[in-house]
Amino acid sequence: MPTKLKDSSGNFVKVQAGESCNLTGTLKDTDGTAVTPLTLTLTLFDFSSGAIVNDRNDQDVKDANGGTVTDGVYVIELDAADTAVVGSLAAGEQQDRVARVTYTWDDGDSTRTGIEEFTFPVESLRDAKGQGSGAISVTLTITDTGGVLIPNAHVYVTDDIAGLSIVAGPVLTSELGVTPPLSLDAGDYYRWASHDNYTFTNPQTVTVAS
Repeated sequence: MPTKLKDSSGNFVKVQAGESCNLTGTLKDTDGTAVTPLTLTLTLFDFSSGAIVNDRNDQDVKDANGGTVTDGVYVIELDAADTAVVGSLAAGEQQDRVARVTYTWDDGDSTRTGIEEFTFPVESLRDAKGQGSGAISVTLTITDTGGVLIPNAHVYVTDDIAGLSIVAGPVLTSELGVTPPLSLDAGDYYRWASHDNYTFTNPQTVTVAS
C-alpha cells in the first residue's frame, strides 16, 4: 500500500494538475542506515488505471532526469507533465498519482534492492470565468437544506450537466448567501455550490429568462 505523501510540516499533500513539486527522502538499508545508491529509478503512474505518466517507467533519476542524490538524500523534481490529469477529470475532482522509487545498494556481500511508493492526489483545476460575459445580470441565493442562507460558499455556473463547461464563477456568496451579479445569456444552466461545512445537492438547474 503506497504511503500518502506529506510535506515538510507533516501535512498531507494535494497537487494541482500541472503544478510542479519535488519528491524528497532518504534511501536506507535494511538496518535503517542511509546508503549511497548504485541505481535510483522512478516509476510514475495513475493509481486507478495504472497508466504510466510522462514516460516515467523505471526511469533513471540518479543525478539525471530531474533527480539528485547526496549522502542518501534524494530530490526528484516533478514538473507539469508529471502532474497532468490522466484521461478526463471533472473540474474540482481529483485522481491519485503514485510515485515508485526503486534503488539498489551494495551491502558488502551482494546487491540489495529497496522500493518505496508514495501516493498524492492530483486535483483538476476549475476554470475561472469571472462573473460571466452574458447580456443578463442575475444573482443566485445559496441556502442549506433547511433554508439557512450560507455565506462564503463557492459557486459556479456551467452550461453542461457534467460540470465541465464553466460560464460564470467561481465566486463567493455574501454574508446573506447571495452571489455577486453574474452575467449570463437567456437559457438553462447548472449551479454548483460547495462549502467546507455544508453539503449541497449539485447541480441545481437555473433558468435565465430573456
